[in-house]
Amino acid sequence: MKRALLLLLAACDSSGGSGGTDASVASGDGHVTTSDGGSTDGSNGSQLHSTLTTTCTATLQGRAVVNENGNLGIAFTESDSPYTFTGSVQFDLPDGYTGAVPDPEMWDGQGPRRIVAMTTKSYELHGNHCWLSNGSPTGGSISITAYHPLQGIVKATFNGLQLRSCTGSSVCTVNGSIETTGEGVFD
Repeated sequence: MKRALLLLLAACDSSGGSGGTDASVASGDGHVTTSDGGSTDGSNGSQLHSTLTTTCTATLQGRAVVNENGNLGIAFTESDSPYTFTGSVQFDLPDGYTGAVPDPEMWDGQGPRRIVAMTTKSYELHGNHCWLSNGSPTGGSISITAYHPLQGIVKATFNGLQLRSCTGSSVCTVNGSIETTGEGVFD
């Protein structure tokens, strides 16, 4: 199952803090749930905390796999086997970026393309790169206060960020925050 999730995270490849401190519940495999609802990957001490919500059929909280594969991706699954996919979020924005996500088609070829995308549990991709000539978002922003994708580190806050379907006309709005301190599997 892990292979399938990692391939899904590469869907938006542009080539181009900690979630909690007090451990409260440990499982037999080394994973720890922190007192603030985040979780720790006991094998490497990394942490994840997500309050992300979306208007689409995706759950962006719970058990997660954090991986860098051309961009930083976090895939969420159900807590128990068979670990059914519930949604994912991927992005490639610079550390310190704040504001509306720019149109990636306005890219000048000199720097990263500035991608933000999410996938619903039915595998429908939504992203800022899917607007193209089909209108534009009417609002929303993202603030990145830490971004080190090769280490699996991100601290980001989404405020009404609108992402368009790449295969249809639906628009998803994402709110909340996500913070990871490294790659890993988080229960």
